[in-house]
Amino acid sequence: MKIIQVQTQAEAGGAQRISDMVGEGLRARGHEVRTVFMYRKTEVYDRDPHADFILTKPPRNLPGQIRAAIGLAGYLRNARPDAVVTFQHYGNIFGTIGARLASVDLIIANQSGAPQTRGVRGILTQIDKLMGTFGAYHANVVNSSWTEAQFDSFPQAYRRRMSRIDHGVPAPSVAVDKAAARAAFGLPQEAWLAVSSGRMAPSKNQIALVGALVHLPDIHIAIAGTGPEQDAIVAFAEANGITDRLHLVGEVPPSRIFEFLAAGDAYAFSSLTETFGLAAVEAAISGLPVVASKLDVLREVLTIGEGEAAALFVDADAKGMAEGLTELIARPELAARLAAAGRQLKEQYSPARMCAGYEALLLSRSLPHGCNPVDHLQSA
Repeated sequence: MKIIQVQTQAEAGGAQRISDMVGEGLRARGHEVRTVFMYRKTEVYDRDPHADFILTKPPRNLPGQIRAAIGLAGYLRNARPDAVVTFQHYGNIFGTIGARLASVDLIIANQSGAPQTRGVRGILTQIDKLMGTFGAYHANVVNSSWTEAQFDSFPQAYRRRMSRIDHGVPAPSVAVDKAAARAAFGLPQEAWLAVSSGRMAPSKNQIALVGALVHLPDIHIAIAGTGPEQDAIVAFAEANGITDRLHLVGEVPPSRIFEFLAAGDAYAFSSLTETFGLAAVEAAISGLPVVASKLDVLREVLTIGEGEAAALFVDADAKGMAEGLTELIARPELAARLAAAGRQLKEQYSPARMCAGYEALLLSRSLPHGCNPVDHLQSA
C-alpha cells in the first residue's frame, strides 16, 4: 500500500517518534510510506529521506495556517495514497479534510491528547467529536486503556471506530558507556545526574525539575529538548543560583536519545498530562530508575504484567520530585529494582506489535468482506 502519515510540526517529539516507528515498520513489511509535516519547526527531519514539508517555517498567522492546510490538501491530491494516517490535533483535522478531498480510501486518526472542554483545545475536541461521529475518518487509534476511557461519554458512533494500539517503545540496540555519553553532551563526569527529555512546554512541567535542584544541593539535572518554556526555566535557574547544576542540552534527535539517557543515574518526568508517556517508558526500558508524576496513565504504562511498578510516583512539584530523587539516592536497592522492572517493559511495548496493529487496520479495507485482518496477519 502507498501510505502518507500527516504530522503537524517537524520536531523531536513523542508523536513524531511514533510515526517514525510506524513508518519504518510498515516499510519493512513492504509498504511505501512517507511522512508529511505541515511545517518545519526544527532541523531534526531535514535529512530524513522519507519526510516532506508543506511549509519550511512555522505559520505566524491565519493566512499562514491556511497556506499550510491548502498545501497539505494539494500534496495529498498529487500523492494519491491508498491510506492516510494522521497524528496530533491539527494533523487529524486538516489531514482528514485533505484526504477526503483527495478521495483516499482509508483514513486513520490518532488521539494524542485527552478530550478538553476549554479554550482552543476544547474547540478542537468538539471538531474531532463531530468528525469521528459522522465518519470523516474510518478508524481512530488510542494508545492506552486510560486514554480510551476518556472517550466513554462520546457518542456510540464515535466510539465504535476506536481501536486501541499501545505505543511501541524502542530499546537501545547497543550499550553506551556512561562516561562517554556524558562527554558527548558536555555533562559533568562525577556528579549524580538526573536526566529528562521532552518539549519545554507548560504541560511538561520541567520547571518542577529545576525547582528540585533548590532542595537538592548535591545533584545535577540535564534536560533534552527545546520549547516556549525554556526562557522561563533559565530565568528561574538564574534567580535561584542553580545554573551551574542545570544542563540544557537542546534538541536531541531520536537516533541519539539512548546515548543521552545513558548519561543519567536516574530519569525524572514531571509532566502534568499524558496519554501514554513515551519518554518515561523509553527511559525505563533503557534501564534507568524513573521518578514520575503520579498520573493514572503513567501508573498504567509504567507497570509490568505482574503488577510491579517500574517507577517511583510522586507529586508533580519541586518538593515531590526532590523527595523521589532523594529516595533513589538513599535506597540503591530500590533504584536497582525499578531499573530491572523497567527493562521488562521492552516486551510489553514492542514496536513490531504496534506496527502489526496498524497494518491490521490498513489491511481491513483491502481484505475480502468478513475477513478478520488480525487473523490474516497471523496466518501470513
